[in-house]
Order: sequence, then C-alpha cells, then structure tokens
Amino acid sequence: MKILIIYPKKEKEAKGINAFFQNRFSRNNEETKALIEVAIQLPITWERKLLDLNHQKMDVKSIDWADYVLIRADLNQLRSTKQLIEKCKLAGKKIIAVGELFSMQPNDFEQVDHLILNEATFEPFVRDVEESQPKRIYDSLFLKEPFRKSAYSLLGFSAYFSRNIHPFSA
Repeated sequence: MKILIIYPKKEKEAKGINAFFQNRFSRNNEETKALIEVAIQLPITWERKLLDLNHQKMDVKSIDWADYVLIRADLNQLRSTKQLIEKCKLAGKKIIAVGELFSMQPNDFEQVDHLILNEATFEPFVRDVEESQPKRIYDSLFLKEPFRKSAYSLLGFSAYFSRNIHPFSA
C-alpha cells in the first residue's frame, strides 16, 4: 500500500511586507509534528511520502504513485484542501481525511472516501483496509504514542532548517 500524506497550504493572514516575514520566518513546528504523528500510525509495511504544500509544490507524479492520498488539514486550510480534493478525485485516487477541518465540518466533504474524525486512531481503518471492508467514517478517542525515530526520515529538512527539530530527542 502506498500512502501520500499531504498537508494543504495555509491561507495567508498577513499582507505585504508582513506576509513576507510571516512566510519566511514563522514556520510552525506543530504542523510537522502532526504529519509525523499521522505517519507513525500507519503500518510499517505501507510505503509513505510526506508533502507539505506550504514548503513544496504539488507533484503530480506523487499523486500517481499513491494508492491513497491522506490529507491532514486544519481550519485555516479550507480553500487549499478543497482544491486538493478536486485534483485527487480527477486523478481517480481514494482520499483519507484527518484533522480539525474534517472533524468540525464532516458533512462538507462528501467527496472524501474515508473520514477519521476527532483524532481517532488509524488502527480500525488499517484493519478494515486489509480486510477490504473500509468504512467511510471512523470516530473514537485518540491515544498518542511516542515518536518513532525512523519517522523523521520522511521530512525534507531543508524546508525546516530554522525549526527546533532534533531526531535524537524524540
């Protein structure tokens, strides 16, 4: 199974020179942590790629490569998320959606194949996919597990140069 994990582009709040400095220097460590938390919940036998649209351009080859596209989105990413869903559907890909945006407005995303709401664990979804009977909605309590150090290899560290991420402190 090949999973492309995408973090959509955040909508810009600042304009002009403030936008320049916001984009250049205020990269949030939490978005990176959220992507890795999603990646470590998937089975080790599944191939994974991360694509953060705030720092990387959309790669059509990556969408073609994937069996599933997993979108992890927050409330301030609505426009980018809807555009991303359209592109994935045009490419004929199944979409898994997780994050605050989908938990708050699940009825607004009818095109999404699988919704994992309220930070539910991926375990039931993975089990159902392996049995070829995945459901549309998964919702339960989330139990965080510690980072696996190997998950840091998924990051392209050049985009996160100024961040306080240290793979040996995980």
